Amino acid sequence: MVFLVPICFISCNSDVEDSITQVQPSISLILMEGEGGSVEVSFTNGDWNITGVNNSDGDVKISGNSYSIDNKLVIENYMLSLEGLGRIEAFGGSKGFVISRNTPTSLNVKLNENSSGEDFNFTVDLQSANESKKITVKQMKSQGYNFKSIEYILKQNDGDSLFIRNGEGYKFSVSSPQEFSFSPFTGVEINRKTYFTSDEKDAFVWLKNNSIKVEVPSSIDNKYIHTDNEEVYTDLTTISNYELDQKDIVKISSGESEFYTEIQFRKRTVSYILYLTNKRTGGEKKIEGKWVEIAPTGDYDIIWKN
Repeated sequence: MVFLVPICFISCNSDVEDSITQVQPSISLILMEGEGGSVEVSFTNGDWNITGVNNSDGDVKISGNSYSIDNKLVIENYMLSLEGLGRIEAFGGSKGFVISRNTPTSLNVKLNENSSGEDFNFTVDLQSANESKKITVKQMKSQGYNFKSIEYILKQNDGDSLFIRNGEGYKFSVSSPQEFSFSPFTGVEINRKTYFTSDEKDAFVWLKNNSIKVEVPSSIDNKYIHTDNEEVYTDLTTISNYELDQKDIVKISSGESEFYTEIQFRKRTVSYILYLTNKRTGGEKKIEGKWVEIAPTGDYDIIWKN
């Protein structure tokens, strides 16, 4: 929800009015909920520029990027300002905004969801030839979300793929044939690694302190995803050790010989949609990403060198 406070001017004659209304935004104060949103601000004329955007906490100038009206990057990572049409934007991962001026007499202020845990307050400084004004923006922190459910789907390039890692190598120089017993999985970390990943900047902030366990895929059967296991929803890698104590025996010929093992691993990638419920509004939020598992299949080959 967005609360808008209009700005009003009172004058006694036309000369005074002309001198104080060169920069006349229709709104001087924007109060916004933590979920974010956008506000359109109109002006009586277009003879003004944005000279800066300042974080109210310490009155610190905010840096970001500037784009032209045709969406071309003009300046990257600079103290924000804007002459004429175009847009400026700044994102801090857990909060951010886009301020667009598509016409001389309009300004759009769009805020991302504020997941920083603190209120986000800043001012947009406007300047004409002999007058300055400010638009104050106050955004409350988001109240957060509760976990609702998770859904897995197979998209393009999802599924299982196999790859090989080389294991231990052995060299022999013997006078007579003999047998050699060994563990074929020696020389490689035999463990199962899983992790969640997402391109959405706030994908993990909502549940990071709650250790929420969610269902994860256990197998894929003709594109049907079985979810018999549970893991914590996190972007950190979860590692589970495999107990592969298998032994193998090879026959060593007389003379010199050498072999190594090739151990087969599987990489499983499955897309997910995480459903959350907003603690303030009860509305639903969706986060999309990938769940990845890397694990040995238990298969291996013995490769002899000539």
